[in-house]
Amino acid sequence: YNRRAIFSVDEPAPTMRGMNRPVPKGYPGHLNDACVLSENIRALTTLERALIQTFPPNYKWCGNKTEMEQMIGNAVPVKLAEFVGNAIMKYIEDNGKMAVEKTEFMDWLVVTHNFSKRTASDTVSRIKRADKIYKISDISNQLYFYKLQQTDEFNNLSVSVRSQIKRATGLYFDYLAASAIK
Repeated sequence: YNRRAIFSVDEPAPTMRGMNRPVPKGYPGHLNDACVLSENIRALTTLERALIQTFPPNYKWCGNKTEMEQMIGNAVPVKLAEFVGNAIMKYIEDNGKMAVEKTEFMDWLVVTHNFSKRTASDTVSRIKRADKIYKISDISNQLYFYKLQQTDEFNNLSVSVRSQIKRATGLYFDYLAASAIK
Protein backbone atom coordinates (compact mmCIF):
# COMPACT_ATOMS: atom_id res chain seq x y z
CA TYR A 1 0.00 0.00 0.00
CA ASN A 2 3.02 2.28 -0.42
CA ARG A 3 2.84 3.79 3.07
CA ARG A 4 -0.65 5.15 2.52
CA ALA A 5 -2.62 6.33 5.52
CA ILE A 6 -6.13 6.83 4.16
CA PHE A 7 -8.19 3.91 2.86
CA SER A 8 -11.76 3.66 1.60
CA VAL A 9 -14.47 1.40 2.97
CA ASP A 10 -14.99 0.33 -0.66
CA GLU A 11 -11.57 -1.31 -0.99
CA PRO A 12 -9.87 -4.24 0.75
CA ALA A 13 -8.73 -3.39 4.23
CA PRO A 14 -5.00 -3.22 4.89
CA THR A 15 -3.43 -5.61 7.37
CA MET A 16 -4.83 -5.02 10.83
CA ARG A 17 -1.92 -4.02 13.02
CA GLY A 18 -1.68 -4.51 16.76
CA MET A 19 -2.20 -0.82 17.38
CA ASN A 20 -4.81 1.63 16.20
CA ARG A 21 -3.32 4.99 15.38
CA PRO A 22 -5.09 7.96 13.85
CA VAL A 23 -3.70 9.60 10.74
CA PRO A 24 -0.54 11.27 12.09
CA LYS A 25 -0.47 15.03 12.51
CA GLY A 26 1.56 16.54 9.73
CA TYR A 27 0.77 13.69 7.35
CA PRO A 28 1.20 15.29 3.92
CA GLY A 29 -1.09 12.87 2.11
CA HIS A 30 -0.12 10.27 -0.44
CA LEU A 31 -0.82 10.07 -4.15
CA ASN A 32 -2.61 6.73 -3.64
CA ASP A 33 -4.73 7.75 -0.62
CA ALA A 34 -8.45 7.04 -1.12
CA CYS A 35 -9.35 10.72 -0.68
CA VAL A 36 -7.88 14.08 0.18
CA LEU A 37 -6.92 14.61 3.84
CA SER A 38 -9.67 16.40 5.82
CA GLU A 39 -11.06 16.74 9.35
CA ASN A 40 -13.67 14.07 8.55
CA ILE A 41 -11.00 11.37 8.28
CA ARG A 42 -10.80 9.17 11.39
CA ALA A 43 -9.20 5.97 12.56
CA LEU A 44 -11.31 2.84 12.72
CA THR A 45 -12.83 2.03 16.09
CA THR A 46 -11.86 -1.13 17.93
CA LEU A 47 -15.22 -2.67 17.01
CA GLU A 48 -14.79 -1.79 13.32
CA ARG A 49 -11.33 -3.36 13.29
CA ALA A 50 -12.71 -6.49 14.98
CA LEU A 51 -15.52 -6.70 12.40
CA ILE A 52 -12.99 -6.46 9.57
CA GLN A 53 -11.24 -9.45 11.18
CA THR A 54 -14.69 -11.14 11.07
CA PHE A 55 -15.17 -11.34 14.82
CA PRO A 56 -18.90 -11.47 15.63
CA PRO A 57 -20.28 -8.09 16.79
CA ASN A 58 -21.19 -9.54 20.21
CA TYR A 59 -17.73 -11.05 20.85
CA LYS A 60 -16.72 -10.43 24.48
CA TRP A 61 -13.26 -8.89 24.72
CA CYS A 62 -11.25 -8.81 27.90
CA GLY A 63 -8.39 -6.54 28.83
CA ASN A 64 -7.81 -2.86 28.26
CA LYS A 65 -8.09 -1.10 24.88
CA THR A 66 -4.40 -1.58 24.05
CA GLU A 67 -4.62 -5.30 24.79
CA MET A 68 -7.78 -5.64 22.70
CA GLU A 69 -6.14 -3.82 19.77
CA GLN A 70 -3.16 -6.16 20.05
CA MET A 71 -5.43 -9.23 20.03
CA ILE A 72 -7.26 -7.94 16.94
CA GLY A 73 -3.98 -7.22 15.16
CA ASN A 74 -2.55 -10.65 15.99
CA ALA A 75 -5.72 -12.55 15.07
CA VAL A 76 -6.24 -14.62 11.97
CA PRO A 77 -9.60 -13.52 10.52
CA VAL A 78 -12.19 -15.68 12.25
CA LYS A 79 -13.98 -16.75 9.07
CA LEU A 80 -10.65 -17.70 7.47
CA ALA A 81 -9.72 -19.82 10.49
CA GLU A 82 -13.18 -21.42 10.39
CA PHE A 83 -12.82 -22.21 6.67
CA VAL A 84 -9.35 -23.73 7.11
CA GLY A 85 -10.48 -25.73 10.15
CA ASN A 86 -13.48 -27.11 8.25
CA ALA A 87 -11.28 -27.98 5.27
CA ILE A 88 -8.86 -29.86 7.54
CA MET A 89 -11.73 -31.70 9.24
CA LYS A 90 -13.19 -32.70 5.85
CA TYR A 91 -9.77 -33.88 4.67
CA ILE A 92 -9.31 -36.01 7.81
CA GLU A 93 -12.84 -37.43 7.56
CA ASP A 94 -12.49 -38.19 3.84
CA ASN A 95 -9.08 -39.81 4.25
CA GLY A 96 -10.27 -41.77 7.25
CA LYS A 97 -13.17 -43.14 5.19
CA MET A 98 -10.81 -43.80 2.30
CA ALA A 99 -8.42 -45.75 4.55
CA VAL A 100 -11.27 -47.98 5.78
CA GLU A 101 -12.58 -48.31 2.24
CA LYS A 102 -9.11 -49.23 0.94
CA THR A 103 -8.78 -51.95 3.59
CA GLU A 104 -12.19 -53.34 2.69
CA PHE A 105 -11.27 -53.09 -1.00
CA MET A 106 -8.07 -55.06 -0.40
CA ASP A 107 -10.07 -57.75 1.40
CA TRP A 108 -12.53 -57.79 -1.51
CA LEU A 109 -9.66 -58.27 -3.99
CA VAL A 110 -8.25 -61.16 -1.96
CA VAL A 111 -11.61 -62.91 -1.58
CA THR A 112 -13.25 -62.12 -4.93
CA HIS A 113 -10.26 -62.15 -7.28
CA ASN A 114 -7.86 -64.40 -5.32
CA PHE A 115 -5.24 -61.64 -5.20
CA SER A 116 -2.33 -62.06 -2.83
CA LYS A 117 -2.04 -59.42 -0.11
CA ARG A 118 0.94 -57.97 -2.00
CA THR A 119 -0.95 -57.72 -5.31
CA ALA A 120 -3.96 -56.18 -3.53
CA SER A 121 -1.65 -53.64 -1.86
CA ASP A 122 -0.07 -52.78 -5.23
CA THR A 123 -3.55 -52.29 -6.69
CA VAL A 124 -4.44 -49.88 -3.87
CA SER A 125 -1.20 -47.97 -4.51
CA ARG A 126 -2.18 -47.55 -8.16
CA ILE A 127 -5.59 -46.25 -7.14
CA LYS A 128 -3.96 -43.73 -4.80
CA ARG A 129 -1.74 -42.62 -7.67
CA ALA A 130 -4.75 -42.23 -9.96
CA ASP A 131 -6.59 -40.31 -7.23
CA LYS A 132 -3.67 -37.86 -6.95
CA ILE A 133 -3.72 -37.30 -10.70
CA TYR A 134 -7.49 -36.85 -10.90
CA LYS A 135 -9.64 -37.09 -7.76
CA ILE A 136 -11.85 -40.17 -7.78
CA SER A 137 -15.42 -39.08 -7.13
CA ASP A 138 -18.93 -40.42 -7.52
CA ILE A 139 -18.80 -40.57 -11.30
CA SER A 140 -19.00 -43.55 -13.61
CA ASN A 141 -15.81 -45.42 -14.38
CA GLN A 142 -16.02 -44.50 -18.09
CA LEU A 143 -16.24 -40.79 -17.29
CA TYR A 144 -13.44 -41.12 -14.76
CA PHE A 145 -11.17 -42.87 -17.30
CA TYR A 146 -11.96 -40.16 -19.83
CA LYS A 147 -11.13 -37.35 -17.36
CA LEU A 148 -7.98 -39.17 -16.21
CA GLN A 149 -6.78 -39.56 -19.80
CA GLN A 150 -7.19 -35.81 -20.37
CA THR A 151 -4.47 -34.99 -17.83
CA ASP A 152 -0.87 -34.42 -18.87
CA GLU A 153 0.38 -36.16 -15.73
CA PHE A 154 -1.38 -39.40 -16.69
CA ASN A 155 -0.28 -39.19 -20.32
CA ASN A 156 3.35 -38.67 -19.27
CA LEU A 157 3.36 -42.08 -17.55
CA SER A 158 4.65 -45.13 -19.38
CA VAL A 159 2.12 -47.24 -21.27
CA SER A 160 2.46 -50.12 -18.80
CA VAL A 161 1.88 -47.86 -15.76
CA ARG A 162 -1.17 -46.29 -17.44
CA SER A 163 -2.50 -49.78 -18.13
CA GLN A 164 -1.94 -50.85 -14.50
CA ILE A 165 -3.72 -47.74 -13.23
CA LYS A 166 -6.67 -48.34 -15.57
CA ARG A 167 -6.95 -51.94 -14.43
CA ALA A 168 -6.73 -50.96 -10.75
CA THR A 169 -9.34 -48.21 -11.03
CA GLY A 170 -11.59 -50.53 -13.02
CA LEU A 171 -11.43 -53.03 -10.18
CA TYR A 172 -12.07 -50.24 -7.68
CA PHE A 173 -15.21 -49.15 -9.54
CA ASP A 174 -16.33 -52.79 -9.66
CA TYR A 175 -15.84 -52.94 -5.89
CA LEU A 176 -17.86 -49.73 -5.39
CA ALA A 177 -20.67 -51.10 -7.54
CA ALA A 178 -20.66 -54.42 -5.64
CA SER A 179 -20.68 -52.52 -2.30
CA ALA A 180 -23.61 -50.38 -3.42
CA ILE A 181 -25.68 -53.49 -4.18
CA LYS A 182 -25.24 -54.87 -0.66
